[in-house]
Amino acid sequence: MRLWIFILFLSASFRGAHPLKMTVCDVKYHADKGHLALKFKFFWDDLEATLEQQTGRSLDLTHPSTANDQLIAAFILQHFDLKINDTAIQPRLYRTSVQEAILTAECLGMGFQPASIYCVDVSDRLLLDVFPSQYNLVRFDFFDHGNMTTLRFEKDERRLQVVIKL
Repeated sequence: MRLWIFILFLSASFRGAHPLKMTVCDVKYHADKGHLALKFKFFWDDLEATLEQQTGRSLDLTHPSTANDQLIAAFILQHFDLKINDTAIQPRLYRTSVQEAILTAECLGMGFQPASIYCVDVSDRLLLDVFPSQYNLVRFDFFDHGNMTTLRFEKDERRLQVVIKL
């Protein structure tokens, strides 16, 4: 119990300067719903600081709003490109939420067509230019079998390609 209190104290005292710099994007095809979902997870303070720097104004991403959602959606579109089987997938933001330190941006992948094999070409530049130690993970689950294919992006790796099949 003391360890958790110490960890919470440390995380509160390092607010805005937490040592881990990363984003995660989960890309999942929901066959039962017939759509591709993209779920981006950011440390809200990292994203907020970046968007404040870009816009020159003070923001509060811990309280979702239409204006914040527009900034987040534009940021994702500008820094994340996904092609599946040579078709560009456009993430369309439909919801954001904040829980503790994590801001989640949920999108639908417009243009996706189900297939038995997926040739994936992804470029993930989310926050890589802002934080030197930043890395990003993109995890794919097209077949709903629990085996995800994970790509890791760092400063020098902005674009990766992979073939995913059942």
